[in-house]
Amino acid sequence: LSSTDCYIVHEIYNGENAQDQFEYELEQALEAQYKYIVIEPTRIGDETARWITVGNCLHKTAVLAGTTCLFTPLALPVDYSHYISLPAGVLSVACC
Repeated sequence: LSSTDCYIVHEIYNGENAQDQFEYELEQALEAQYKYIVIEPTRIGDETARWITVGNCLHKTAVLAGTTCLFTPLALPVDYSHYISLPAGVLSVACC
């Protein structure tokens, strides 16, 4: 693991705007596209973890709903498949 792959957002409080400085460092690390980012400040780390969880949930929902939309017409009779296929397709597009 080289030093160019990893960036650490250190929790060093020096002034009133320390939280803003942490957020700025995280933004810079994301823009630099580091492979690994370690976030020491608890508040920003927790918030980032929540957003990653939400993103993962949206991705999984979009994939599963899209798959359901595509394969429901093959598994169910034509008269009933659109009742599941269309809402699943709309859900997939909304999650994307």
